[in-house]
Amino acid sequence: MITKDASIDECTVSHFMYGLITVLALSSLILASPLHARIQLDIVAKFRNVGIELDIVTLVDWEVEAAKSKVALLAIATPPRSSFSFRREDWLLLIDLWSKALKAQSESWNIIGSMQERETSDVSILTISAGPGIKIVIDSPRKGPVTYVLSKDDLARFAGALYRVKEFLS
Repeated sequence: MITKDASIDECTVSHFMYGLITVLALSSLILASPLHARIQLDIVAKFRNVGIELDIVTLVDWEVEAAKSKVALLAIATPPRSSFSFRREDWLLLIDLWSKALKAQSESWNIIGSMQERETSDVSILTISAGPGIKIVIDSPRKGPVTYVLSKDDLARFAGALYRVKEFLS
């Protein structure tokens, strides 16, 4: 409230604060509105190893038909970030490659298998290798290959994330 004794500066600050609070309140309502929540992105698991990051992400696009609304991503950031997208049938193939890699671990690296990304203009190749851990390579035609090596300590947590995403895609 402005009194007779209030100076111009006090009035200006008072009006500014009222305006700022109003703008912030309206902004939070607009940002929380369902109109802006068309894509839902959730990080299921995040792994870090020597400055490189591997993320397992789920995404729901509410603007497309239900059968195509759910996607999973495997992303490697080395600083260039490359990702590989999956629908349910592709995710099941990843789980199969993963299971084979778990059984084939050794002291030297051996390629277990690879798969080609679908439904994208930048078709990447994902390769899984077994050795003293499990190596994941995403080779993008635009960005080149990026590699992440899961240590033996991370294998159980990675497997848990694979199966959580499988349930999400079902």
